[in-house]
Parts: sequence; structure tokens; C-alpha cells
Amino acid sequence: MLKKIINIKLLVLVFCAFTLQVTSQETKLRLTGMADVPIPGAVLKMTYDAKGGPLENIKDINGYAYVFNDYRWEIEDLKMKKNGAVWNVEFTVPKNCAFMAFKFYGNTDNGLVTDTGQDTGYLLVAFKEPKVKMPGADLAWATFRNKDFNGQFGGYFKEFTINGDAAEYWLKKEVADNGNRFPEFFDTYFKVLKVQKPEKFQELGSRFLGDFTKKMKGMPEEVYLKVHNIYAYELKDKAKADSIENVIVKQFPKGAFLRFKAYQKIMPIADAAERNKVITQFLVDFPYTTDVPDSQKYFYDNIVKMQFGYYFDNKDYKSILALIPTMNFANLNDAYHQNISKALYLKVVDPAVIETMAVPMIKLMQEKVNDLSYMQGIYWSPNQATENAKTQLNNELVIQIRMYDMLKKYKEVLETFELLPFQKRYEKASINDIHVRALEALNKPTTEVLKNAARANTLSESLTAKLKEAFVKEGKKEADFPAYLEQLKKENNSEEKIALMNPVPAPAIKVQSADGKTKDLALSSGKIIVIDFWATWCGPCKKAFPAMQQLVNNFKEDKQVEIYFISTQETKEGYKKEAAAYLKEKGLKLDTYFDLVKKGGGTNNASFSNYAAIFKSSGIPRKVVIKNGQIRFTSEGYSGNPGQLVDELTNVINALKNE
Repeated sequence: MLKKIINIKLLVLVFCAFTLQVTSQETKLRLTGMADVPIPGAVLKMTYDAKGGPLENIKDINGYAYVFNDYRWEIEDLKMKKNGAVWNVEFTVPKNCAFMAFKFYGNTDNGLVTDTGQDTGYLLVAFKEPKVKMPGADLAWATFRNKDFNGQFGGYFKEFTINGDAAEYWLKKEVADNGNRFPEFFDTYFKVLKVQKPEKFQELGSRFLGDFTKKMKGMPEEVYLKVHNIYAYELKDKAKADSIENVIVKQFPKGAFLRFKAYQKIMPIADAAERNKVITQFLVDFPYTTDVPDSQKYFYDNIVKMQFGYYFDNKDYKSILALIPTMNFANLNDAYHQNISKALYLKVVDPAVIETMAVPMIKLMQEKVNDLSYMQGIYWSPNQATENAKTQLNNELVIQIRMYDMLKKYKEVLETFELLPFQKRYEKASINDIHVRALEALNKPTTEVLKNAARANTLSESLTAKLKEAFVKEGKKEADFPAYLEQLKKENNSEEKIALMNPVPAPAIKVQSADGKTKDLALSSGKIIVIDFWATWCGPCKKAFPAMQQLVNNFKEDKQVEIYFISTQETKEGYKKEAAAYLKEKGLKLDTYFDLVKKGGGTNNASFSNYAAIFKSSGIPRKVVIKNGQIRFTSEGYSGNPGQLVDELTNVINALKNE
């Protein structure tokens, strides 16, 4: 089937030996204790020291391993335990493991940070016995380190790659030592051929595949599918691809190929009722069983979401209740988010009706939070998938709390709060409002909840007033309340340092007042200019106004600070009157100006569009702080926590004053 293996140039052999040597030396810098000859079933006890690496200053560090196990890539978690300044790392080598690549990671405010050994990798090859590598070891060694084959490993290497000759050398060793397993990785061999011999690929590929297909009888459908795809998409040989397709259809009438063809017919159907009929027939013809390959499990995830949405839109709640027990965690969460949460927010379905579905969904999500349904190939490790599921469940529990509040079911409100982690209970001012409202309705004390919300800096205006009232009732002076509030904030939060931007020239801003007069803002006056871009249609913009009013009040006597509110991106007529009416209705004393309309018409975003181009986003609310004609800070959106917004902008202003 293959030509006799030829020797690769001595240079390639030397290169490979050098790679092994460098890897061994470099990985010991931060990960020590890796076994020289790891054997499947053995427990590796290692030590990870983050000092000197990208994770040095990160408190919580985790890790996982990419594992080549029985000729398939998998992902396994590392057991990690803090031991002083280092981490004890434990990993049990899987039964049929041939190769392992360890990766360490930590979450930061700027995203995920990883350590893979500075491009040398934390790599191990497994052995059956000393000097006898496990089947698949050379194949994994060849492909994991070559950029043409390792794109699925989340950028494990940044720059490093072995060349095609080296990959070919190790691949041929795999064929020589484990030729009986060749059908499981012939497609990789084919890819190497394409990279190494592009000018002769069509000729050699056709000959290679022709020889291979003569020996396919009795092989699993997966092999036939790989051959079909190579003929169809690599060699562009339609006749051969059709011939293989005929064999697949005949030999595997309920297999992956025909399942895929049937699924493809579902997606283009526009009519929801007709699509649901086709889905129903698909599930009869191709029921979900353990025979469904991992690569096709998403068919059923998408189908159950479509069914849920169809029943929900048609108010067929009985069918939804029958569907819920069949759903995994990821399905439940998606359906809850896309249907339950949306309907509550838009108020298009009676909350009492929603409750009949939401309650069993949440109950089942609690039971299935560890079902690993968020694992997608080797994108997430089991721990990562579970942590994501827990985060999603917590988000939906918050929606559940809002639902019970709408229904005035305050006992259930408090019971649901108890299901949340402590910190999650105090993330949003609006949720704190519900928490206190439920406690008051049931004649329970509220002081500790108010204090905890203050510590998290997530008090609404009304709750701040309630905390002040409780403070005064204890016989303390109202004048001392601001200091008391600041002390509570500091108990759980170290003082945050504001990261000012490197100066960026601020585009000129020309605005119009309510009476139609135009004005050029003096951005280079030496004052600190705070700008709030907003619109009458923007809910978060308006929700942030009470906090911005507080900021205006705090700095109204400060001659170094000016605060402007600029209405932009308005989409309907009469927005000026609407803006003035809204501010008056809410008792807000915010002097609002209006962005100008560009030449040629459209929305009034002449000035804002220049800022949107700088920030690569046209989202609002958008806060911009300018000093001496330079942008020094910006933020988009609103967290829903007025205290945090006031403190953030106050800290920015003070930092700029102190420059």
C-alpha cells in the first residue's frame, strides 16, 4: 500500500533530536517532575512554578492536557493544588494515551492568559514499556508541532513549528511501527503529501487513494467518509466521489452520511410549520443514539432549540413541557435565554404562563449542570465546560428572580437568592432592589443586604436612602453617613487604580442647543471635559442618568470640570422635544445638546461618528473624558450600578487633576 520507507536527510534527524533536547530543558523551568517514560495508567506528580512566566501574578491557576488517546484528540483536566508559592500538579495518564501536551491558564480582567512553555511546550510521549512508544506517539509528535496540522489547539505554539520533512519523518515511523492502524490516520498522511508534493499532488494523491480504496472492505463508515471527502474536495474527482457515495448509501443506510444529508434538508426551510414536520421525520429516521458521532451531535442541539422555539411561538406549552425532560443543559440554557428571558423582558407572555415552563427548566438545569454538554471537541476541558454551565445557570437564576418579583412571589424570590453564590447576589443594583423588596414584604430585616450591596458598590438611589435611614436610626449623625458608606465600599474592594488612555487627539465637537443655536465645545481649554453621548431610544443611557446627575451635583462648584450631555444617533422626528420632556419628567437637571446631522442627511451623528471610528464601536451610552484636547478615558454601556459609574468617573477626573 505504501512505498518502502526511505531515510530522511541527516539534517532532519539532527533537527528532531535537537527539538527533543530543547523541549526537555526549557519545560523544566516552570514545570518539573515530568516522567521521562510515562506509562498509561501512571499518576504523574509534577510541580508548576509560575514565577518568570505569563501567569506569575495570577492568583488562581488551572491546567489541562491535550491528549492523543487511541488515535483521537481529547482534553483532560489537571488536578492542581496550591502549595506555598508553587502548585502541585497531578495527572493520570489515560489508558491508551500516546502523547500529552500540558497547558496552564488563569483568568484576568484582560481575558485568559496561558502558559505553554514559551513555544517549547510541556510535552510528553507515552510508552508501553521502556523504549517502546505507544501507538500514535509518532503521529501526535509529528502533527502537534507542525503549524499545518495543529490549528485546533488554541494557539499552543505562537511561533514554533517543525518543517514538513520532520513531520513526514515521524509520520513514516508511525506507519512502519503501527501499520495496522493506518486506516485511522491515512487522511493525515494524505495532508502531508499535499504539503510536501504540491506539484505532484494530483497524480500521487489519486494513485495513493486508488491503492487505499482497494483494501477498504469491512472498514467503518468513517473511513469511507474520509475517502469520499478527499475525492470530492481535495482531488475534485466527482466520478470517484459519487462511486464512494453509492457504496456508503448502500452499506450504511442509517449512518452519518445520510444523517448529514437529511439534516441539510431542514435548514433552508423557511416555513416554521413545514420545518417542524421535517424535523419530526428526521428524528424518526435518525433517532439520537450512542452511534451518533461527536461531530454530528450539534444536529440534535440545533433541532431541539428549533422545536422549542416553534412550540413557544405557537403557544404550544404542552409540547414544551414534554420536550424539556429530553434536553441537556446547553439546550435548556439556550432555550431559556432565547425564549423565556426574552418574553419576560418584552412582556409578550404572561409571567404566570412563563413560570409553568421556567420552573421545570431551572430545576433540570440544576440537575444537569455537570453533564458536560458545553464540551465542544477539545475547545473546553471538562472543568471549563462545567464552570461555564454554572455561570450560565447563575445568570438564568437572576432572570428567575425577576420573574418571581413580577408575580409578587417573594418567598420564591428569597429561595432563589439562596441558590446564587454570595457575590452573584450583589452584582446589580436592580437585583438588590428586588432582594430588599422581598425581605420587606415578608417582614424580614434588610440591613445586612443593604450593607452587602454597599460593600459591592451596587446600591440604587432608593437603597442608598434606606441604608442612610437605618444608619440614622442607630443614633448616628446623618453628616457621618458619606464616610460610613465609603468605609463599607472599601471592606471588600481594594481601591481600584484607573488606567488612563495614552493621549489620542479628540475630534472637534459641534453641537446644537434646544433653541437651535450651534456651539463648538472648547476641548483644549485646560479643563477636564466629560461627555455623555446618549439617545432618547437608548434604555441604558437613560438608566445611567441618575448616576450622571449625582456626578453633576458633585462637581457643580468645580471650575476645572465641565460635563456635557450630547444626544446623538436619533432616529425619529421630534427627538429634541422628547429629550426635554423626559428630563423634565424625571426631574433631571442635565443640560443636553444635540449632535448635528451630516451633510446629506441621516441621523444626527456628525461629531459622534468621528469618536465611533476611533473606538471602533458606535454603541452608546459612551462616556468620553478629555483634557487639553486629548482623549484620556472612555467607556461604553452601563453596568446598572450608579455608585460604580460615579466612582469610576470621579477617579478619572481626580487622576487627571493630579497629573
